[in-house]
This record gives sequence, C-alpha cells and structure tokens, in this order.
Amino acid sequence: MPREATAQKELFVSRGMSPTLLDALAGALGEFEKTLEASREGRRTHVGASADLKAVAAEIKEQVRVLDGLVRFRFGENAELMGAWASAGNVLGPFRSQVQLAAGQGEPPGEGAERREACGVMVAPIS
Repeated sequence: MPREATAQKELFVSRGMSPTLLDALAGALGEFEKTLEASREGRRTHVGASADLKAVAAEIKEQVRVLDGLVRFRFGENAELMGAWASAGNVLGPFRSQVQLAAGQGEPPGEGAERREACGVMVAPIS
C-alpha cells in the first residue's frame, strides 16, 4: 500500500497533503514491523525458557526424591534425625493456586514453600 501511495504522491500533495507525510508513514510502518518482530522473538525466547525451567524443575524433583531415599536409608533408625528431616519438609500452608493468588484470594506461601511448590517437591512426613 505505501508503494501505491508513493506512486500517487504528486496527486496527494496537489490536494493538500504534506510532502513529508508518506516518508513519515513509511518510517512509522518500519518501526512497527521491527516492534512486531521483537515481540515475536521475545515470545519464542519465553517459550524456550519455560521449557528449560520445566526440565530443570523435573531434574531437581528427581534429585530430591533420591536424597530423601538416601536420608531415610542412612538415618532411618535415628528418630531424632528423621524427625528433623521430616520437619525440614514442612511447608507453610494452606496452599493457594495461582488463579486464587491472581484473584487476590489469600496470601502467597513462604519463600521456601514457593521453591518447593515450583519444583513440585513435597517431602512426606515420617510416621
């Protein structure tokens, strides 16, 4: 469309249009296209980073499960240490979903709980 307008520039100028208007519009259109491309690139980067974060969280979750098994095996006979281990897994609650937090319902969990919840890690208390 800018090409057609440029081809008719003399007609537009003779009818009262500013001679620099088409150049300004072409510049604004170019900036808009750059902004769109930057937005697309940002979205692609965000999607990639989210996938990486999920992979790291899954790896952390697995490592915590292994660590929990090792601690239970190694210190299972020591009630005091096992009690401390179970206490380390306590998370403040009640938990609120992201939807509830976005709607302003409830308080976000404590910092440690956020890390555990983000990783999907919950250490079950020892009975």
